[in-house]
Amino acid sequence: MKILIIANRLPVKIERTEDSFVVKRSEGGLATGLGSLETDAEMHWVGWPGVHVDDENEKQEITEKLNELNYHPVFLSGEQIENYYEGYSNSTIWPLCHYFFAYIQYKAEYWEAYRQVNTLFCEEALPFIEDDDIVWIQDYQLMLLPKKIRDKKPKVNIGYFHHIPFPSYEL
Repeated sequence: MKILIIANRLPVKIERTEDSFVVKRSEGGLATGLGSLETDAEMHWVGWPGVHVDDENEKQEITEKLNELNYHPVFLSGEQIENYYEGYSNSTIWPLCHYFFAYIQYKAEYWEAYRQVNTLFCEEALPFIEDDDIVWIQDYQLMLLPKKIRDKKPKVNIGYFHHIPFPSYEL
């Protein structure tokens, strides 16, 4: 059995140097909090590496470095980052969940990117998931992911943690 954490970002950041990439610890709250998790289970993490890369050789280099740490990158295009993360996640869901209705921005392309990226996360995670694993999905950027994984892996244990307020049913 292993624990597979799936989050928008990996607990590390990738920095580009002159001729390579360097993996550095992230100072983000989720990475810090879950980094202290004590378990005998093998831990894996799936998420965006925080860098936009188009070149396949560079993606391969980053993937190899991250796989050594049991981290599995989900590479996103610049347009996906803009529409899925900045768009639907942070301009639609976040203000809605915080009752900031005046700040909600919705565009069809935001929703489409959100759906596509959740599907991409599912496709990237599935090869690492076995029936006796625990899959722990983190936050509002991946709200569609539990069902997508359940459809493909009906026996796996799936947990979802929503890190922001959840609006009342009246919305």
